[in-house]
Amino acid sequence: MKLAIGAILLCGLSLFLFGASLANNDRDDRGGLVWPKPPDRARIKYLQSISSPKDLKLKQGSLFKRIVKKIVGISDADTTMVSPYGIATDSQGHIIVVDSKSRLVHVFDQRGKKYFSIQAPRNETFVSPIGAAVDAADNIFISDSYTGKILVFDKSGKFIKRLGPDEGQFDRPTGIAIDKTRGRLYVVETRKGEVDVLSLSGAELFKFGKRGVGKGEFNRPTQICIRDDRVYVTDTLNARIQVFDLEGQFVSTVGRLGDAIGDLDKPKGVAVDSEQHIYVVGGLHDVVTIFDQQGRFLLSFGGSGARRGEFSLPTAIHIDSDDNIYVADTYNRRVQVFKYLREAPEAGQ
Repeated sequence: MKLAIGAILLCGLSLFLFGASLANNDRDDRGGLVWPKPPDRARIKYLQSISSPKDLKLKQGSLFKRIVKKIVGISDADTTMVSPYGIATDSQGHIIVVDSKSRLVHVFDQRGKKYFSIQAPRNETFVSPIGAAVDAADNIFISDSYTGKILVFDKSGKFIKRLGPDEGQFDRPTGIAIDKTRGRLYVVETRKGEVDVLSLSGAELFKFGKRGVGKGEFNRPTQICIRDDRVYVTDTLNARIQVFDLEGQFVSTVGRLGDAIGDLDKPKGVAVDSEQHIYVVGGLHDVVTIFDQQGRFLLSFGGSGARRGEFSLPTAIHIDSDDNIYVADTYNRRVQVFKYLREAPEAGQ
């Protein structure tokens, strides 16, 4: 049963959903933080907060590397998040977080109990790194909206290449996503109001979108995700999510401008779980809002604050293959991790 909330809406129980939004971060029977609050069945569960390797009890490189860092004046403060934004995960469970103000990328390896950071290589710079994506080989792609570049690193953080033969091939690249099956990179060009699609070697394939307010048009798009042959783009100043197929053909829109629960105002990040529910990060109420594929509001979680499960300017969201939900809680200088609790399959399914 897929979330079953959509069916509940159709049955006229939408008050359950709306009541489960801002203030209903309550505890389940095991003492966890969940949404909606009991006695309703929990759908979202808080797992943990990450602001530095210490939160995950990770080693920060070898003893030799730590000594070298002290000699050259790199402190533990450099491993603490300052302004987390883009988030990605790879096939090994590494959590990759772009830290825009620190101008580096944090990599948390929970399985290997290690941490390392990625900085701009020689002859390149990070000025405003913002987006992150991972290909099928676990290579890490990082967009920099100021320099107009996308830099590529291997899974160990070694620099591989800069995409594109020309300096500043992109104007203001922000959100990026990779279709791992077809080997395509989708790049949101915020200022141009379009999405550029390239091969992973940097060859231009096609573009879609233009400035405007109509279907398939954008007003300052920012973030993007790909799931199940659909492309989801945050159309920020049009206060909506637009959905396309992999060839850039318009499919639908989700969300509308407003200040009520379930409305959007300058939406930022977008992600989709394994049951195709659409999660939108918004700054109006510091919440994550969830919709179904028909654009119907289902649930929101979060709220303004600095406690567990609360946000201060959340900016990006990522959902991995296990339905772990990572939210860049930017002004609180952390990434908060939640989980979508799927319905247990019925007998015989």
